[in-house]
Amino acid sequence: MDGARTQYLKVLISSKGRIQELVKTDAAVRAIHLIVDGAEQPARMEFLQYRRLSFAVYRLRQLWRVGCTLYKQPWHRCIRAGLTPATLFSDIDYAYDVACRFRANVFRGGYSGWYQDFYAITPTDRALMSRRAASWQFSPRFNIFLSANRQTTQTDIDATRTSLAAQTYQRFDVELVTGDSAEEWSRLMSTTVEQNEWRLVIRAGVTLSEQALFCLADAVVKTPDAAVIYADHDVVGADGQLCDPVFKPDWSPELLRSTNYIGEAFVWNGRYAHRLPEFGADVNSANVAHALLLRLSELGSPMVHVPAPLWHITPREEPVDGVETVSAVTAHLRRVGISAEVEGAGPGRCRVRYAIAEPAPLVSIVIPTRDQLGHLRRCITSVLEKTRYGPYEILVVDNQSVEPETLDYLRSLQQVANVRVLAFDEPFNYSRINNVAIAQAKGELVCLLNNDTEVISPEWLGEMVGVLSSGNVGAVGAKLLYGDDTVQHAGDTVGPGGCANHLHNGIGRNEPGYCGRALVAQDLSAVTAACLLTGKSLYQRVGGLNEHSLKIAFNDVDYCLRIRDTGLRIVWTPHALLYHHESISRGKDESPPQRKRFRSEVRYMRNRWRHIMYHDPFYNPNLNYLQADFLPAAMPNVFRPWAARIL
Repeated sequence: MDGARTQYLKVLISSKGRIQELVKTDAAVRAIHLIVDGAEQPARMEFLQYRRLSFAVYRLRQLWRVGCTLYKQPWHRCIRAGLTPATLFSDIDYAYDVACRFRANVFRGGYSGWYQDFYAITPTDRALMSRRAASWQFSPRFNIFLSANRQTTQTDIDATRTSLAAQTYQRFDVELVTGDSAEEWSRLMSTTVEQNEWRLVIRAGVTLSEQALFCLADAVVKTPDAAVIYADHDVVGADGQLCDPVFKPDWSPELLRSTNYIGEAFVWNGRYAHRLPEFGADVNSANVAHALLLRLSELGSPMVHVPAPLWHITPREEPVDGVETVSAVTAHLRRVGISAEVEGAGPGRCRVRYAIAEPAPLVSIVIPTRDQLGHLRRCITSVLEKTRYGPYEILVVDNQSVEPETLDYLRSLQQVANVRVLAFDEPFNYSRINNVAIAQAKGELVCLLNNDTEVISPEWLGEMVGVLSSGNVGAVGAKLLYGDDTVQHAGDTVGPGGCANHLHNGIGRNEPGYCGRALVAQDLSAVTAACLLTGKSLYQRVGGLNEHSLKIAFNDVDYCLRIRDTGLRIVWTPHALLYHHESISRGKDESPPQRKRFRSEVRYMRNRWRHIMYHDPFYNPNLNYLQADFLPAAMPNVFRPWAARIL
């Protein structure tokens, strides 16, 4: 409109797609246009209500939202964000902005802006870092090896040196490394160092955030016996803007055997140099980081993750190929005494086929069912006809089937040599059904399998048995697909979405997912019992599934978390592939009693596993916790080591 002034106001969208904000406008509003950052198509408003408020009502509304946030959010998160009852009176506008971010779904805008909001440091931050460093009992020193090869330019070297000169923590020295032989790397890695000296190999062209060495030094002070301390990273785009953040999980040995997920953003403890095996001819500048990390992981010392993007990398012209990854992982498995075959699975990725001991352990496959003959027949037929692994038995647990054709089929199964049919004549309780069946299982291992699954890959069971027998693993989960070949389950995360949710739900069968994680085996907090392999003795030792508080939902997640409490790992593998048609026998929770039961199970999980839900170690705290979508959070749950304030 002629003469009209345009005013831009930043508002946040809740997880339900709603906008409910207090805004200040200078004049009468004639038109409102909604622009959604990052949206692929124009947004549409279904309902709009705009109301003028008096200043008193405006303040009361602000106080109400801040008060509700203080009441609902965990106290430690409010404190970290700088949101306290005192801010209601000292700076209500700031308190309201923080409260709005807690309510928002994800950060709306480019990553570069997100980084500036949460990770750019101020003069006050620098002063706090100096004060914090002065309080340390010792001050670590970093030996930095700046790696250059034939493609490296002077501009690359200068960029890295400039970022080092700008560090808020200056206890380091730099050595330029231009050699690319195994002998040269062995010499550098084995050089004697003084106490509290840590090493860093960095590729020329990679830059560090100003606080990078301070954050790493702080982690060293907190965990001086760590072998490795690593951080997140992002990419410097062609336009010079930061993009493509890589928010990593905490230490995952299985993921490191599949790909170098840690990348180049790590330092390692120099006092372990004399304990490292020498580098062989298979090590060069392209895979030295992966080879070194695998060697360090063998020491048994902590591998510590700092969840902050401290490295800004430039993409390699040629990514590390599968051959170099395979050579590093093969040598690692040989050193730790694990028998396995390693094969390339794409650039920088590999697949480990763990050997199975002879004689192969008997697996009892437990399949609860009620009617739904078509799905049950398809499930059992696929297991019998496609499974290459042996030996195994199938326990079909009939929970009050009434359809004549189903009963006839169950009677016919009793004639199959390795199939038994058990009757469970009680109201449906998934946990109890499995507990009763496993008590009668003959196998050393038990596989929980839904009746609405269908085997795709013949090696599914052998793959899971191999992973379970690889050492320190308590349960293994499979990759499950919907009938349209999209992903239904690629492991579970605990916390995002409110309780527990499947990762990578809805992506294509062969899509890589976030940072390629949908294609590689990895440690996770939990996997679904729709297809879960575990040891029978372990199952009984930890109490099986919780048949009292978790009769139907989340019993598998709870079981996995109890396994992790014993020190064993939960591993998900994409190489065990099945279809899952999801809860066909039981249906959905739609009746009032079912919804009440579900809410009760959610409450139990939130009370029992509250500490995990605040931070799932395999889902980075910089990511959105309102749903498991791997997007940057509107309010990251990350602690600044120099101040009681969320990043």
